[in-house]
Amino acid sequence: MGKLKGFYRNNRVFVILMGIATVCLAIILVVLLITFTGQRGGNHWGNRLAGIENHPIADTRLREIETTLSEIEIVDRASLRIVGRIIYINVFLNDGRPSDAQEIAMDSLEFFSEDEQSFYDIHFAFAKVGEVEDSEFPIMGSLKSSNRTITWTNF
Repeated sequence: MGKLKGFYRNNRVFVILMGIATVCLAIILVVLLITFTGQRGGNHWGNRLAGIENHPIADTRLREIETTLSEIEIVDRASLRIVGRIIYINVFLNDGRPSDAQEIAMDSLEFFSEDEQSFYDIHFAFAKVGEVEDSEFPIMGSLKSSNRTITWTNF
């Protein structure tokens, strides 16, 4: 105990500064732990999905739309999924041009009511099936809920 008292007497300023630094470091560590671990309990989407319960789209309806799109002659298969407030429509074509893909996209909007179109964003992706490379595909388009026209990618 005598050695500690002697060390404190000889290095009083150093001991006080090290005590303050230790307390500050402990406070910083506690704040970081609270910040990074305390945020895991919330909703992933935050309030971005507010009102989605007023605009439900049933899975059976999505399957019906997939079936209807797949029945088009140049379509190999189609898939639809909803993630948050975005409806993703993926269509794989056997044959066709970009104008055919755009026409299919415009026709597929008829499956959704005006209310659904004004709530959900709709994203289209068209690709060709098979080994043949086509420089015009894939084609992607997007219809924002606030717009009435589909925006297409430039390629």
